[in-house]
Amino acid sequence: MNKKLLVVVLVVVVGGALYLWNKAPSAPQLTIKEVIESNKKIAGDYSIATGEKTIIKNNAKLSVDGNITINGAIECEGGVLAIDVGGSVKINNRLSCVRADEISDVGNGITIVAGGAVEFGDKAEIVTNGNVQIASTAANILDTEEKINALYDEAGKDTGTGPRIGPFIEGAKSTVSVNGRQVDLGALPFMNIANAKVPRDKDGNVINSVVIRGNWIIGEGGKAPSGVDVPTPPRKVKKILLNFDFGKNGNVEFKDFHLIGPNGRDGTSDTGKSCNARGENGEDAFRMRVDAGNIKINNFRIELGNGGKGGDAETKKDCDPGVATGGRGGEAGNFKMTASEKIEIVSMHIVPGVGGQGGNAKALGKDGVDGCPGQKGGDARATGGDGGKNKKELSAIGAVEGIGNVTIDKVEGGVGGEAVAEPGKGGSGTACKCAGGKGGDGTAMAGKGGDASLKIIGAKGDAVGGSGGDADAHGGVGGTGGNCPLKPTGGKGGNGGNAISKVGKAGKGTTTDGADGAVKDETGGNGGNGGNGCGPGNGGKGGDGKPNGNDGKPGEKQCPDDKVTPTPMTDPGRPSPQPSATPKKIKVIEYNGKYLPVEQLIVEDEIGCGTDHWHAARGVVIATDGTPIQDPGPQCGYGKTRDRPVIDIEM
Repeated sequence: MNKKLLVVVLVVVVGGALYLWNKAPSAPQLTIKEVIESNKKIAGDYSIATGEKTIIKNNAKLSVDGNITINGAIECEGGVLAIDVGGSVKINNRLSCVRADEISDVGNGITIVAGGAVEFGDKAEIVTNGNVQIASTAANILDTEEKINALYDEAGKDTGTGPRIGPFIEGAKSTVSVNGRQVDLGALPFMNIANAKVPRDKDGNVINSVVIRGNWIIGEGGKAPSGVDVPTPPRKVKKILLNFDFGKNGNVEFKDFHLIGPNGRDGTSDTGKSCNARGENGEDAFRMRVDAGNIKINNFRIELGNGGKGGDAETKKDCDPGVATGGRGGEAGNFKMTASEKIEIVSMHIVPGVGGQGGNAKALGKDGVDGCPGQKGGDARATGGDGGKNKKELSAIGAVEGIGNVTIDKVEGGVGGEAVAEPGKGGSGTACKCAGGKGGDGTAMAGKGGDASLKIIGAKGDAVGGSGGDADAHGGVGGTGGNCPLKPTGGKGGNGGNAISKVGKAGKGTTTDGADGAVKDETGGNGGNGGNGCGPGNGGKGGDGKPNGNDGKPGEKQCPDDKVTPTPMTDPGRPSPQPSATPKKIKVIEYNGKYLPVEQLIVEDEIGCGTDHWHAARGVVIATDGTPIQDPGPQCGYGKTRDRPVIDIEM
């Protein structure tokens, strides 16, 4: 990156919800000075008076050879707000630009090319849901996603020559000079200061060529002032970067400066679409990058923004197994400032943001189909996303004065995502010797809370780890064994499914750890009951869990009367009794332990059921044991024909 005198580069790559100025009800109505719909070039100076606004439409560019002063407002419509100024830039009021939800470019909102000094007044308000770039030449405007992402990544690395404050990184070590004396707080070497020529007044004080004041509203990091509202940012823009590059000979003062940084974009959820659902990770919050010859910080408040929430995940129901994984929460915001000569901190207040919450996960297993044997229930495995880390260990190198004047609010890690596993129940056996299906296994692994740490030279504060997620799983119930009213035995009940629930562990904090999650359920599935018969089927074993599931009950012994009946004495004048008829086979379906003769049934295809199913021909069916079984009615009567096939039994 080139570092030239008076180079100002401000890049905001928006990947979370960003604030757009929306005047409060009591604010005066602005008069439209002009609407610029095509490129316009002005030979002299250009100004917008208080109470006026200029609208730049459809990607038109305003070029000014002289100086520009904005006491009113400039807004965009249908494209980028682009200004090219040969002289100085003075912003005393508002710049605002809303980009559409769907865009084809890198997402620029405001671009300013400034050939001279730059000053933002204390009433300035810079608001957009797109990128903001301010540079000394058009060549310094970042115009590709690759360049923007590279600068974002660099802002989070422990690199940079000369005096430096930031970034916040895990295990940060610092070497700063205090009152001309080097103080070594770690293993990092002291960086030599470049002897750059910088402008000074007659008393030798540095002249600040760039003064940054006002409210910079670049997201949802905190409550916006003055009735400001926020549109949704363009969909394709994910990372958020705020970069000031003033060059080695440029001097900047942040004075009465309030930056509300954007949150990271939430990860996209994946629900009800597949049997392997996976939520996206939440994006990290924005990063701020400053580079200059000298940097002075006076009454500087920065709200770094929260990490984006991990996307939720939920499978569809018809799964074996159903696997759901929540997205990881994004990390809170970060910043880095480097100078060629020195950094002076008079007053700096950091609101650190919170690590993003891990995404919740819900896995569903399908119920087993009744059959011979009954089908196993579908397994369900859910894993909640981990909460985002929030490591506020400040790296500081070289000539950084006033590091003890930095204050920071409580640092918090993200909460781990919840995990819920709901496996399917086993299908029932449909006939003699037909075992019920095993219930599905349920496994819920909740997300870990994000770790939080705080280490800033001379600063005190709290760092609290995020709480772990809750876990909720149970085993599926085993299917009931098939009933058999004749000689063969009833079917064995299916075993219950196993259950495992692992809570999310608490995030570690410098001052206080978070709380572990809670187990909402870890009960093993109950075993299915055995089918009735001669002899009866055994009950299924309860699934493992805490507590284990109950074992199923054995079926009832129901045998046909097979005792020999003595032949009665007969009157010689009367004919002898005829032997009983030979047993015959009849076609039936099994329904709730009863056999329903097919000759009393009809097949229908009502719209509500969606497929062929059984109904009584005359409203009620007499089962083979003489019990009247009323037609259940809509939608599927006694059940679908594919689930209750015709079988032969002897009567």
